[in-house]
Amino acid sequence: MNKQEFGRRLNDARKKIGMKTETLAEEIDVSVGFLHDIFRGRTYPSVETFVKLVNALGCSANELLRGEPWPVDETAVDSRLLSIRELPPDRARHVCNVLDAILTDLEQAKECAPSEK
Repeated sequence: MNKQEFGRRLNDARKKIGMKTETLAEEIDVSVGFLHDIFRGRTYPSVETFVKLVNALGCSANELLRGEPWPVDETAVDSRLLSIRELPPDRARHVCNVLDAILTDLEQAKECAPSEK
């Protein structure tokens, strides 16, 4: 992967969630100009800044570095489902309600994200 490809992936990840460059720069404590240099493939961020970028954009390092989202660990999902099934019914219902709310919020955020052109 070269600097241009990394910059494109980073900018795509930012656009995907509808975040302005200025907002991202402020959130990770860098200048807008520095972000533009990364987007244009002129430089790479430091490791510290890279970690801040991943956290601010809510994506995986794998997504930025390799262009593919981190695969879901089916074993971890199955383990969590078993844990929920072992809860008393009222607690399991509460967990399911919380998960439903999170999934609804994620779906709404996805629908509100600007369409890619």
